[in-house]
Amino acid sequence: MTIKIDDKRSVPDALVREKEISMNSYDYYAAGPFFNSEQILSMQGMEKVLFGHHATVFRPRFASDIAVVGPNQCFLDDCAGIRASRCLIANLIDDDPGTMFEIGYAIALGKQVYAYKEGCQPGDKVNLMIAESVKELFVSAGDLDEFLSRGQHARIQVKEY
Repeated sequence: MTIKIDDKRSVPDALVREKEISMNSYDYYAAGPFFNSEQILSMQGMEKVLFGHHATVFRPRFASDIAVVGPNQCFLDDCAGIRASRCLIANLIDDDPGTMFEIGYAIALGKQVYAYKEGCQPGDKVNLMIAESVKELFVSAGDLDEFLSRGQHARIQVKEY
C-alpha cells in the first residue's frame, strides 16, 4: 500500500511521527467530534472521567494540527493513536463520520470499543452497526464513572436500526 505524503512532509518525518506515537501506549483513544463548543464540552466531560481514573488517553484533537501537518498526516497520526491504544471510547454526540471510521478501524484491529452518548434514553435509536460493535454504552459522565469505579453501570435498551 502506498501512503501519499503531503509535499511539505518527507517520508522520514512521517515515520518519525508514527514511531513517536507508537512508542507510547494509551488506555483509551477518545474518539468524537470537536468542531463546536457543545461537542468540545461533551468530549471534555468524557475525558475528565477517564483522567479521574488515572487513564492514559490519546486525544486526536491535540495530536496534530491540520493547518501544520495537513489532512493526510492527521489521518496517519489518528490511526497510529488507535493502534497504540488498548481500547477506544467513542463520543456519539453527533453522527460524525470520522468517529464512525475510528470505531470501525478499532474493531478491525480487534480493539474493545465503548460508546458515550450523553442523555441517551431507553428506546432511543442507535445505528445497529454501532450498537452491535460497542461493548458498553454510557449515557452520562456518572454512568462512565460508575463503570470505571465498580465495573457496572445501568445498561439501557436502545432501538437498533
